[in-house]
Amino acid sequence: MKIMYCITSSSWGGAQLHVLELCKDQIKRGNQVIFVVGNEGPLLTKIKSIKGVKIILLSSLKREISPISDVKAIFELRRLITHEHPDILHLHSSKAGTIGRLACIGLRSRTKVIFTVHGWAFTDGVPSAFKRYVYRLIEKYVSSLTTLFICVSEYDKKIGLRDGVLTDKSNVVVIHNGSYKPQRTDVNLSIHNPLRLVMVARFSEQKNQKMLINTMSKIDKGLWKLTFVGDGSTLTQYKKLVSKLNLSSNINFVGFKDDVSPYLIENDVYILTSFYEGLPISIIEAMSYGLPIIASNVGGNSELVKNNINGYLVQSQSDLEKSILKLIKNPANVRSMGKNSLEMFNNYFTLDHNLRSINAVYDKLLNN
Repeated sequence: MKIMYCITSSSWGGAQLHVLELCKDQIKRGNQVIFVVGNEGPLLTKIKSIKGVKIILLSSLKREISPISDVKAIFELRRLITHEHPDILHLHSSKAGTIGRLACIGLRSRTKVIFTVHGWAFTDGVPSAFKRYVYRLIEKYVSSLTTLFICVSEYDKKIGLRDGVLTDKSNVVVIHNGSYKPQRTDVNLSIHNPLRLVMVARFSEQKNQKMLINTMSKIDKGLWKLTFVGDGSTLTQYKKLVSKLNLSSNINFVGFKDDVSPYLIENDVYILTSFYEGLPISIIEAMSYGLPIIASNVGGNSELVKNNINGYLVQSQSDLEKSILKLIKNPANVRSMGKNSLEMFNNYFTLDHNLRSINAVYDKLLNN
């Protein structure tokens, strides 16, 4: 089997981690793997360490809409597909998904085209109504060029059906993201005082670290510590906000980390305050380390977090403050909810389960 993976950006995130694991798995299975990406970055660096992957840097593939570059990317990718004849073209991220499917128009090829939806570009919560409208139109147009959609959450499937992008339920499957089982197999029985909170995410408007910082300014500083893992466009702005609110002694910025496991081991509660999401791998990783989760009630988060079972879903800054205070005042709930997170992870969200499900999809498509 020959599989071509294509993703727009090599900057690190959940979709990039997923593609990395797919490449590793297919090489282990003895399949041919071609990896196409638009720029240099952490993902490309990691892919280079996998022996046997053919790497193609397609510099015309850019995240921003650029008519000249986009047309060039379509024809360059089309030539690649014609030359390589992959059995499966597996597309990730909205831009690569669009370019890849347009590149297949009129090709006399038996290549099966899969698009994994890591959250729609027109999903609820995306701030620009115009962008949501444009991306919805584009997705409707290229939908017919897709052999199969893989949605990482039931929520994404629901949004696609609601907005008329997914018109045939028979070519849509939901396969939840997954993560490795960590070395740690139990829940941390020693809850810290003050309570230690952690958020792992790139710094961007989408991830909304600002709400968490403002929330913590309202809670007694003697009761908590907070660590942010990640970097990005809003990092400098939010560091200034922390300083302005006199929270520098309580909030630690550690930057981007290849391995976030030490920060999941040494903290008590995981928080994610995004405006919109697909199915965050960062939450799944935190669950695998037995952490209770506090997350905004967006995207597929409700498929990972069950209220009062393994954490809290929040709708507002007020909800967030109340949820944090509940765990500060009830350390026993930190342990019990963490135990439930770990159990849910082991039952539904392991990487092994994710990869087996995707390979079953590959086999079924090619056998048909």
